[in-house]
Amino acid sequence: MRARRLRWALALVLLGALTAGAARESRAAVADSIRYSLVVTDVNRVGLTVTNYGFFGNNFVSRSPSFEFPLGSGYEHMSRAGLWVGALALSDTGAFIGVSSGIVDNAQGSSAQLETEFTPAGNAILERSRIQNSPVFSADAVSDQDLTCSYSDRPARAPAGYQLERHTPLGILVRQRMLGFSLEAADAFEVVQFTIVNQGPPLRDVYVGLYAQLVSGDKNAYANWPPSASSGPGSWYYKAYAEFDAARRLYKERYCYSLPYPGSCNISYCPPWAAVKLLAVHPDTVAGKTVSFNWWSYSPGDTARDTDRERYVVLSNGRVMDLSSCMPGANNCSPIMVLSVGPFAQVDPGDSIRVDFAFLGGEDEERLLAHADFAQFASDIGYTLPAPPPSPRLHAEAGGNRVDFYWDDSPELAEDPTSPAPLQRDFEGYRVYLGSDRQHLVRVAQFDLATPPHDTTGFNTGLDAIRLAVPKVVDGVACRYHHAVTGLPDGFSVFGAVTSYDLGDDKVASLESGIPQNKFQAVPAPAPGESRRGVTVFPNPYRVEALWDRGARVRDHYLWFANLPRRCAIRIYTLAGDLVFEQRFDGASYHGEGARGLYDPRSDLDVPPPTLSGATFAWNMITRAGQAAATGLYLWSVEDLEADRVSRGKFLIVKSDREE
Repeated sequence: MRARRLRWALALVLLGALTAGAARESRAAVADSIRYSLVVTDVNRVGLTVTNYGFFGNNFVSRSPSFEFPLGSGYEHMSRAGLWVGALALSDTGAFIGVSSGIVDNAQGSSAQLETEFTPAGNAILERSRIQNSPVFSADAVSDQDLTCSYSDRPARAPAGYQLERHTPLGILVRQRMLGFSLEAADAFEVVQFTIVNQGPPLRDVYVGLYAQLVSGDKNAYANWPPSASSGPGSWYYKAYAEFDAARRLYKERYCYSLPYPGSCNISYCPPWAAVKLLAVHPDTVAGKTVSFNWWSYSPGDTARDTDRERYVVLSNGRVMDLSSCMPGANNCSPIMVLSVGPFAQVDPGDSIRVDFAFLGGEDEERLLAHADFAQFASDIGYTLPAPPPSPRLHAEAGGNRVDFYWDDSPELAEDPTSPAPLQRDFEGYRVYLGSDRQHLVRVAQFDLATPPHDTTGFNTGLDAIRLAVPKVVDGVACRYHHAVTGLPDGFSVFGAVTSYDLGDDKVASLESGIPQNKFQAVPAPAPGESRRGVTVFPNPYRVEALWDRGARVRDHYLWFANLPRRCAIRIYTLAGDLVFEQRFDGASYHGEGARGLYDPRSDLDVPPPTLSGATFAWNMITRAGQAAATGLYLWSVEDLEADRVSRGKFLIVKSDREE
């Protein structure tokens, strides 16, 4: 006790000098923090919005993934989350109890930048990858997608929003790193590492917590966004079934409409589970710390947690609260939780601590727990997960009833330092995937090496059948292989990928690269010059919903113009001659822009813009006045801007003309 008092006395003596340094640090942070940045993870099946100010999720301000699992499905699982750090600290006015928080209870759509007490200490989130043919490859990367940034709890801030107390900085810098893997065993979680550096006086009894508002639903079921009690299936916020698995340090949640569970939950509306898990601390171990799990029902402005002292109690009380009283659909309970760990007895100036959490998804509870256990395994081994050869760099082309895959040979040159293969190159073969369900692609072909030592795995087909005599160069990449999948219906989206797999050995089974690495969307249809038919519109008539957009929201329907000239002007008229729609078309650059049902760049982050044939255009049946086209007969003209020809025709729409 005497030694501790002595250290604090010395700290007070040094405080004047440290305050001057802190002021310089604060000015530097402000000068370098003019840009609040965010990115969405997209290397695996978790689409998580990550910021450089201690906040996670997008607060449902857009249809972009907040915490979407599986990515591309439309199943959202979290409105918002954020970092809390609490400690006994010193300021120029003496000792105080402080908590620096990236988030407090607030409504969806509120300003995350306004309420966070963290300021970016840099103006970007940097990406690196261990994938050897990635444009952001780095030998220092740990995962397939490392996202790193830093932020400080300086400067001090006046009260704002529901941050009702003036913020007094602890004097910490947070170095945040996200780790994401496309390996199949690890593609359902994202790890966040918080390295907290003390840049001020000594801190005592430090606790680190992750606040999260997990709430699940299907955003595709809502014509308007964000979700509300009066739109779609109604509010999300009182339809959550949640549990805390103390042994795993795992908070898990799923959609449940009402009790009894699970019979009245209507689980088919949004089947997946979501979770937050505490993985590790450094130094020391989680077993040597106190883990607290606290929850309350969403309550902005609640005076029970509106001061740092009260939030510090939440972080440090050692409670593991029972969730059984939070019943979905029955008592207006919408759970907010903080999962925290500590204390770190003393963090001296310049020293740091690290706490790792994971955001996880699971198609059902069994698989969620399996993913949680693998995330813990990955943490226990320092995230040194095995790496298969990278997926090749892939180029897809769409044609009439077909999709052509072209890819390079870069996986064959990748080196695995753990492999006993010659030159540590253990590449074995390629697998081609295609499917209409973006979440479940089907293997349609496999090609692999056939000469020793590469004749012990796979079909031993060799690669000659797919090798091009002359490589096809696309954007500077020499594609040496080609495979075509034919017999596909025109106008329907398909999703594809090409993976690589390795030889394996007597200790480690053959490993395959992740489908997300080069997953794409394509729509088969005749390419320019491929069809002798003139310009056509299909389906004609368009009856309520085409097969490809059945069940979509009103403004997500579309019909196709096909066999278009490479450059043309498309015009649509009523029978009375009124111009309904006009569009310049360039087949070399058009990728479905404007047809939200075909591709929405805000939400379809599991694939790049779709590959089209270069002779097709998707009209979303929205007039140039911004209204949904009514049922009726329409005239169209297509003016070829290169050949000075005009094609004409008509089509019938039989649909509802109601607006969203």
